[in-house]
Amino acid sequence: MKKTITLFTFCSLLFIAKAQTPTSIHQFSTFLINGDSISLSQYYGKKLMVVNVASYCGYTPQYTQLQDIYDLYHSQNFEIIGFPTNDFNNQGGTDSQIVTVCNQYNITFPITETVKANSTPVHPVFDWLKKASLNGVSNSTVSWNFNKWLIDEQGHWVQHYTQATLPDAQVIIDWILSPSVISSAPSMNLDELIELKSSNPTSTSIDFAVKNTGLKNLNIQLFSSTGSLISTIYNGSANGSQNISYSVESLSSGVYFVKMQSEGVQKTVKYTVIN
Repeated sequence: MKKTITLFTFCSLLFIAKAQTPTSIHQFSTFLINGDSISLSQYYGKKLMVVNVASYCGYTPQYTQLQDIYDLYHSQNFEIIGFPTNDFNNQGGTDSQIVTVCNQYNITFPITETVKANSTPVHPVFDWLKKASLNGVSNSTVSWNFNKWLIDEQGHWVQHYTQATLPDAQVIIDWILSPSVISSAPSMNLDELIELKSSNPTSTSIDFAVKNTGLKNLNIQLFSSTGSLISTIYNGSANGSQNISYSVESLSSGVYFVKMQSEGVQKTVKYTVIN
């Protein structure tokens, strides 16, 4: 079946070694309260705070701080997504009540449909957030409404805070402002050295043309959306008359990243493959 590949450009990947190989929250999808489907893979490259929100809780005023930090740091690759739940004294509310309360607090970050965080069946996102066996980092307990989980730019579990920690606590602000786990590119533009020639969309291959003669080293690698190396497309010297091609026929549907490095310059290109 024909594959459609959509192209986006992101900063370079910098993979951090951990005792366990962490999986990514980007593997999940959910529904927003308006019924639209959302893939969490869209948060690649951004810090993400996940909050189990409620409309009629003593902690509901934390919506104010949540919106404040969203307004302040959204432009700096910071995102929030709220998951309403009725697991704690039915304080989440109905869909219409949730929308009304969010409007009262002028909430502009995404709010999902009502989910189960503790009761059966637990939503897959919260199953992942709570179990080290799934997220590869740590267990956590959803103790009440407005718990907060911090997720890094690669979708990896970073930290959990209970409802007692305010959204604008200094420890959270420090994390938002901390360096990205995805490195920024040096000043030289990699486009001056190598050109991505693939049509967009493409159903056959990812193609590159070397534009600079005498490159001492060119490294091109293909990664999955969770940061696992799939293949080294090319590693070695290159010259201005060289073309490089990688077949995508065997790739299944999903998000992939091609990381290109040469002469101290790095760039990552994101592909979404849809069968």
